[in-house]
Amino acid sequence: MTRYRMGLPLIVLYIIVLVALFLTASSSAQAATTILLPNAYTTTQGGDGGQPVTNLHVQDQSGSQNNWNKYVEFTTPGTTQYQGYRTYTVPGSLAISAITGIQVKANYLGPGISEQTWTWRIYNWNTSSWVNLGNNSGGSWNGWTLFTFNAGGTMSHYVNSSTRQIRIRLQSNNSSDNADLDYEAVILTSSSATSTPTAVPPTPTTIPSTPPATPPPGGCTHYVATTGNDNNSGTLTSPWRTIQKSANTVSAGSTVCVRGGVYNEKVTFTVSGTAGSYITFQSYPGETAVVDGTGITVPAAETGLFMITSQQYLILRNFELRNYKTSASNRVPVGIRIYGTAHHIELRNNTIHNIENNRNGANGTDAHGIAVHGTSGSQAANNIIIDGNELYALVLGSSEALVINGNVQYWQVTNNIVRDSNNIGIDAIGFEGTAPSNDQARDGLIAGNHVYNINTFGNPAYGNDRSAGCVYVDGGTRIIVENNILHHCNLGIEIASEHAGRATSYVTVRNNFVYSNTQAGLAMGGYDTNRGSTENCVVVNNTFYNNHTQGDWGAELYVQYDTRNNVIKNNIFYATGNRRFIESWSPVMSNNTVNYNLYYASGGGTNGTWIWKNVTYSNFAAYQSGSGNDAQGLIGQDPLFVSISAPNLHLQNSSPAINSGQNLVEAGSVDIDGDARIQNVIDRGADEVR
Repeated sequence: MTRYRMGLPLIVLYIIVLVALFLTASSSAQAATTILLPNAYTTTQGGDGGQPVTNLHVQDQSGSQNNWNKYVEFTTPGTTQYQGYRTYTVPGSLAISAITGIQVKANYLGPGISEQTWTWRIYNWNTSSWVNLGNNSGGSWNGWTLFTFNAGGTMSHYVNSSTRQIRIRLQSNNSSDNADLDYEAVILTSSSATSTPTAVPPTPTTIPSTPPATPPPGGCTHYVATTGNDNNSGTLTSPWRTIQKSANTVSAGSTVCVRGGVYNEKVTFTVSGTAGSYITFQSYPGETAVVDGTGITVPAAETGLFMITSQQYLILRNFELRNYKTSASNRVPVGIRIYGTAHHIELRNNTIHNIENNRNGANGTDAHGIAVHGTSGSQAANNIIIDGNELYALVLGSSEALVINGNVQYWQVTNNIVRDSNNIGIDAIGFEGTAPSNDQARDGLIAGNHVYNINTFGNPAYGNDRSAGCVYVDGGTRIIVENNILHHCNLGIEIASEHAGRATSYVTVRNNFVYSNTQAGLAMGGYDTNRGSTENCVVVNNTFYNNHTQGDWGAELYVQYDTRNNVIKNNIFYATGNRRFIESWSPVMSNNTVNYNLYYASGGGTNGTWIWKNVTYSNFAAYQSGSGNDAQGLIGQDPLFVSISAPNLHLQNSSPAINSGQNLVEAGSVDIDGDARIQNVIDRGADEVR
């Protein structure tokens, strides 16, 4: 993806052409629906299986399917009945008073009502009581049942006026059995349509757990070895020679184990598994299968050493992919590419390096380590897991090391290491023309990743520009960016839209350590006045330290063109060098809330630089008064990190950040270490001291 910054952003101010920001809306009311997915689930009595709340975001169980990793189990241990609730949030773009109907859909597998009654209820904030919606009548263990319940009464009473929360309770009447939920959603009907995305970000209760250990050799069903022959039977003693042979041959439930050695081939997977019966391709336990692209010509079509085109239910793990290179224009080498309408694909614990486009030019120079491209306008690529991989030494041109692009929904990029490459580390993209419609990466999770040494300086596509983010959301929506460690990039995190009239929206950035990036800790808004906007995003409880090391454009927090309805709270901004805390160069913004942040610079004091709507303030009191921001902000109080030399950005026990923030649901349930996020009053920054 090509992006250019032309000169210093302050220079742009001299060429701003003010345009009309509001279009005349139709005066006639239209019926609109808004689908909300649960932010979290809370068990108040009994137990649960501990699966992530994202399991409730997609209905992927039907009939007699019973994949424990795809739903949430609610348990009634001993003599205890189950009781708990799911939390939903109504987006700020929808007026509570405009809601005319509330419907709940739930995909249920469990006991019939004659054995145990499971009841759905909705909380009435006006009367402080739970109101019945329906029960499991008609459900059974014989197969999944999709229930639909409609709320009665005054709809606005079911939405908290300050937090905008809706709560849906599930409870049992006895302890005789458990129950499973595969999907739950709240569908709102309102009296007027809205052009902004209507669902809020999925909020997992925990970062996904470490994937299960590779099965022992006895779990393998087919084998590939450098000493094999594709005319063999594919057994341990008579293995195939190429991975491609296995990728053309095996069926659902198979596990292909590739013996250690170097395989000089490009593999296109033509087989698929089925729900509950994945096909796994992996290195043989204790060995490493290396897929080496040396000498393989990169074709005109964008392609990967591993290529998945609309396949499903595949797992690829523990491979090393390397040395897929070109110097030709408009040829795009990729380590692993997932394309089309592929779904239920898992990439785990692979190492990808030296994927390179070495053309010395600005245009037609692209490569990726891992790329997911949803290209259908009607069917999303979905349920994609990219976990525990390492990507490095990538020569990317104007593209990204790891990218989710186009019509891709329900995905996670977790626990990966992305490093030492010459453009963006992790990117979620919308509106680039990858799909003819629904062209927007959405409902995703970027968590637990370590991204560092990402820099465009010297990249032929950018020259001397520094504009690569460790993590970038460009036009994506309903995405969580949390618990990542991001450093020595050009931008730690960027949430922006490169396309005029389009928005990056409903992105939650929380509980991240972001430090020593050349330009900014976090950037938001269009990078010039021809770009799109950043809307309804939340940046809370992050720790930013020693960013803006280059000292030209940027700041710890860099607010650019057209930002609307965003929340920036409970962050720590620790500046060094020229003490640049905030640079907001564009006056085109509205309804952004900035508060409860802690600001500190080396040497202490209350002086520094805060630029808000292109007005510069040199001390904190003037910034508070002039901008209206940070009425409860802290200045000049050292947050007392454990160490600033390593650095170790955890808090010492005497830190003024402890118990001084604002308790926010948006901060999530755990801090950067997985500790409970709110233990009394929330701490500022990414670390919650126990």
